[in-house]
Amino acid sequence: MRLGALSLLALGATTTSAFHDTSPFFLASTSENLSASAQLKTASSLLEDLSSKLSGCPSDYYVIASQPGVHSNDFSTLKSAPRLGAKLTGKDHTIRSRTIINEVVGVLEARKVQELIEAECGAQSTIIDASSGIYSPDFGAEPRVIRLDFPVLPQGTDRRLQLSDNDGLLSDIIERLPDSKKYTVLYITSPRETLSSETGVYQSEDASYQDPLHMDLKRDFSAHGLGDDAPSNKTLFREYHYFTPGIIMGLMASIFCLLILYVGLSALLSLEVPYAAFEKDISASVQKKQQ
Repeated sequence: MRLGALSLLALGATTTSAFHDTSPFFLASTSENLSASAQLKTASSLLEDLSSKLSGCPSDYYVIASQPGVHSNDFSTLKSAPRLGAKLTGKDHTIRSRTIINEVVGVLEARKVQELIEAECGAQSTIIDASSGIYSPDFGAEPRVIRLDFPVLPQGTDRRLQLSDNDGLLSDIIERLPDSKKYTVLYITSPRETLSSETGVYQSEDASYQDPLHMDLKRDFSAHGLGDDAPSNKTLFREYHYFTPGIIMGLMASIFCLLILYVGLSALLSLEVPYAAFEKDISASVQKKQQ
C-alpha cells in the first residue's frame, strides 16, 4: 500500500494506536527515488535505508527537522502541519520523492543522519535552535546540512498551535533555499515515552564543526494554518476572578462595621437634653450665703 499519495488525514487515520513508543518519519525531496513508504520500520533499518539512498548525494541542501515528543496521532489532520502535508500529498509539484513511515520503532537521532550526510557528501552543517525562531537567512554554499531542532511539544491546547508554528518555520527555511538547487527535507521525530520531564531540545554532542549561528531573522507563524481550531476570545469574567473569598470576607466585615457605626451615631443623635441642664443653678448658692 503506497501511503505517499494519501493525505495527511488518511495517514493519521490508518495509524494504529497500539504502538505508543513509536513516532512517524517524513521525507520530501526534489530528487527522485530516495526511499519507499512503509507502515512500520525500526530506527536502525531506516538509518541503513537512508544511508544507501543518501550516499550518492542526490541533493544540494538537506533540511533535517528534529521534533521530539510526538506521535502519529499528532499529525491526524492537515491543520497540524499544512505546509509539510502539501509536500507529502502531491500538492507541491517540485517534490519528486515522498516517504511516510507511520511507525518508527526506536529513536532515529537527527545527529546520526547529519553525520551520515557530512561523511558521505562532505557537507557543512548549520544548527538552528527553533525555540528562539531566529536564524541567519544565508545558509552558505552547497552541500549544506541545515538541522532544525524543535522543542518538545507542550501538553494541552497549545500543542497543535506549537506544531503548526514549527511547520511555518520549517517552510520559511525551505523557501529561502535557492530555486535552482535540489533539496531534501527529513522530518525526524521521537516518541513521547522516551522523553523525560527535563528534556528540552536535542543538542549535538560536538558542535566544533558547525558554523556559528547569526541571529538575524525572526518570524511569527502562529496565525497561519489554524483555521477553526484557533482558541476563541475569552471574556474578562471568564479569564479573571474578580471576587475571591478574601474580598468577599472583607466586604462582609466592612458592612458589619458600618452597621455598628450607624447604630452608634443614631443613638447619639436621638439623645434629647434641655438647654436648662447646661445653665448654672444660682439659687442654691444664694441660700447658702444667707445661712
